Amino acid sequence: MSSPLYADDVECSVALSPMTAESRQKNNTNKPSFFRKWGPALIAIAGVLAVNALLLGPTGSKIPSLTPKQLAAQSARSERTQAILDMEWDHAADLKRGIANMRNSRNLSEAEGGVMEYTRRRHRYLGEYVHVDVSDQFTLFAKISISLIYFAFWVFLMFPNWFLPIGRPGIALGGGLSMVVFRYILLLTGQGPVFDAPKVIILEPLFLLFGLMLTTIYLEKMERGGLFDRLRDSLDDPVNWKRSAKIMAMSTIGSAAVMNDSVVLIFSGVVVDLCVRHKVANSLPYLLSLATTANTGSALTMTGNPQNILIVSLAYDDISWTEFSSNMVLPVTVASIINATMLFIYYSSELFPGSSGLIECLGIVFSGNRTPEMLAQEHAYHARNVVKVEEEVTNSGWSIWSKIQIVIVSIFLVCFAVGLDVCVTSICAGAILMVIAAWKRQHFDPKPEVVEYDAEGNTLPPKKMYDMDGNEIEPEEEELVTESETTLTEVDYGLLMLFIGQFILIGSFDDTGVPQAFFNLAMGGCAEQMTAVPCVYWFVLVITILSNVASNVPVVQMLAATFPYATPYDWMQVSFSATIAGNLTMLGSAANMIVAFQAAKVGDRTFTSERHAPFGIPSTIISLYAGTFLLSMVHFSPECSVRLGNCDEAAA
Repeated sequence: MSSPLYADDVECSVALSPMTAESRQKNNTNKPSFFRKWGPALIAIAGVLAVNALLLGPTGSKIPSLTPKQLAAQSARSERTQAILDMEWDHAADLKRGIANMRNSRNLSEAEGGVMEYTRRRHRYLGEYVHVDVSDQFTLFAKISISLIYFAFWVFLMFPNWFLPIGRPGIALGGGLSMVVFRYILLLTGQGPVFDAPKVIILEPLFLLFGLMLTTIYLEKMERGGLFDRLRDSLDDPVNWKRSAKIMAMSTIGSAAVMNDSVVLIFSGVVVDLCVRHKVANSLPYLLSLATTANTGSALTMTGNPQNILIVSLAYDDISWTEFSSNMVLPVTVASIINATMLFIYYSSELFPGSSGLIECLGIVFSGNRTPEMLAQEHAYHARNVVKVEEEVTNSGWSIWSKIQIVIVSIFLVCFAVGLDVCVTSICAGAILMVIAAWKRQHFDPKPEVVEYDAEGNTLPPKKMYDMDGNEIEPEEEELVTESETTLTEVDYGLLMLFIGQFILIGSFDDTGVPQAFFNLAMGGCAEQMTAVPCVYWFVLVITILSNVASNVPVVQMLAATFPYATPYDWMQVSFSATIAGNLTMLGSAANMIVAFQAAKVGDRTFTSERHAPFGIPSTIISLYAGTFLLSMVHFSPECSVRLGNCDEAAA
């Protein structure tokens, strides 16, 4: 059976022998046509536009009028905002309270000012932390030129192989520096305000990535056959589709528990290693299994991704962990099933080798049938593992170092679960593992023998040194090799540079007000009822576009400032759409970028924008709209604001 996409794509295999001229010619003649490659994506885009045109009308003429409940909520929001703006506050005291004031003082007593005082502080918090509106200080030329620079580098990042071989980190850093220089020129010519570049760099993801990279490196390097290797072996399977299913299950559960970025950072190299071990013809379905399910699974919990964490901290009403997960469990489950099913269909030639059609694939999955090609793969797998199994029998126990790894990882997960700062937790875990690994290397690992040989392979005697008087010089004590010279050099600092450059580009683009203007223009009459049916389907489409153009975290920040009294149900829809939208394109999610970067680091450059989009677009659109429908039909968060005081009016 030929797969709908990339049936003969063998570029990803880093373990196969060089292709012959005859096989190259065969692959070139069997390349999929444009419609076969992009047809599902085009049909999905046309379908979603048709659905919205049917619900809202081609020109938005079917947008329903605001209900009395919506009008009352609108009036309450206006009155509350005006009351807060009329109050006097101590700006110095607000600055002294800082961000912690908003995170730790959500439930103020009447003596502390109650809801009104909370709202006042929150308005200051949104103004200083989320976004300062300076769009009116730009000229039209400045807005257009900054937007053009941003989209130019957006294209460069999306398709880095089309241009100079700089790589995404170099492109992003070059774009950020170009934006800083151009903003300075605009300031000198009076066409734009000062650009505070350090302020737009969000440090939390950078600290988290550094700590996770440090932890991952030491888990992998500390001991051969230890925790990391056993974790890798647990995902292995001789059957291709089962191996992909294991990756998806691990990625979904892990992302919901400890954040999607950490899961893909840890397992990207593992997935590539499994592809090399099995000499697969196309590693793309396995990398997509990791990246897409990491994004989908992260929507389940409030700690699954950075935008969910930000939503919980910026939401006007309190949202508990159980409330968040209970709302998301049904749409996330359905989205995961849709994504897995489409992945199996799209890449059936790789996941079900030798199958003749969809019916046979279903028989393989549910009845345990095997094709001759699959049986041959299983025999080869078991033959390769005979020696390995014998070694595992002799070394089946857990060493003290593996036990230490398990204890540290367990504490690490507990700290994540109880809500401790994820950045501090990950860096501390990496630092502890670094100290233990250095102690193990210095006192327990065998010392490397420095022996020189001649041309015939005979051992040479150690060299001796003499002073001017002919006295032999005693060799000094060998200098220790430090972690800075070994393991610490393996941290992907280029990945950190990639995100720094992107933050600067996105921050400058947000300053112009163009994304906010696009949102307000696109929403039109649906702005005041963005999560009510039928406007919610248009709303999630707009959020999807913005999340892939300006990133999901800035979109959440923009909505928090634009709609400060959004209800918990509103935030559920924002969270689901902004998270699932990460699967649309390569730049839609940091998890996608991490997978591509980590895979390329070990020589697998299969995961590119051109190969991601034909699957990502239809899978994302179908999953997004199916989940949105379910979330709009079954949700437990109130469609009103308790703190705003309009829930009683809504109930009446």
